[in-house]
Amino acid sequence: MGVFIILENNKIINLTEEDELPFGVISEDIMINFKCKKCGYEEEVPDFVAFECYIPEEYDKESGSPIVLCIKCDSDMIIKR
Repeated sequence: MGVFIILENNKIINLTEEDELPFGVISEDIMINFKCKKCGYEEEVPDFVAFECYIPEEYDKESGSPIVLCIKCDSDMIIKR
C-alpha cells in the first residue's frame, strides 16, 4: 500500500504499513457502478456517497436505487443492474 504521510502538529510524519496508525485502520471505499438514465454514462461512486448522503426522497421510485447526479448531462444516475 505504500507510505502514509500525516500532518500532526505542523510536522510531517512518514509511516510505513508496519507502523500503527494513530487514528485507526484505513479501509478502502467500496465502489458501486452507477449508470445515467438519460445519456448512459457510467461511473463508479463510493458507497458512502450513494447511501449515507441522501434522504429517502432522493431514491429512484422504479428501481429503489439512490440517485446521484450525472456529470455529463445533469440527469439522474442509478445503480447499474
